[in-house]
Amino acid sequence: MRKLPNGKYAAKSRDTLLRVLSIPTEDGLRELAVRDSRLAVKLAKYWAAVQEYLRTGKAAALRKFQGVQITSAEGNRIPLITDLRELERLGNAGVLAFESLYARTA
Repeated sequence: MRKLPNGKYAAKSRDTLLRVLSIPTEDGLRELAVRDSRLAVKLAKYWAAVQEYLRTGKAAALRKFQGVQITSAEGNRIPLITDLRELERLGNAGVLAFESLYARTA
């Protein structure tokens, strides 16, 4: 948030809050800490494309993620999986089920 000259508050277009997100890897889901809201949005759009592919078989939305990597808060680069066979394998194993995105334990 930022304070406007008139005293009201408005949301910033981006932030650097720490977020822990799930990202699919060849070994299954991995938790990834990011500090950029733009990366969080990119990862959310990727997840939507993955879910669309698994639900409908349409891979058009996944094409824009070919060669894309997400950089963690620690500086590690994790490539986004766009190989359809690999996504099918992970999907059939239940790793990419929508509910599994929120299945964190304390």
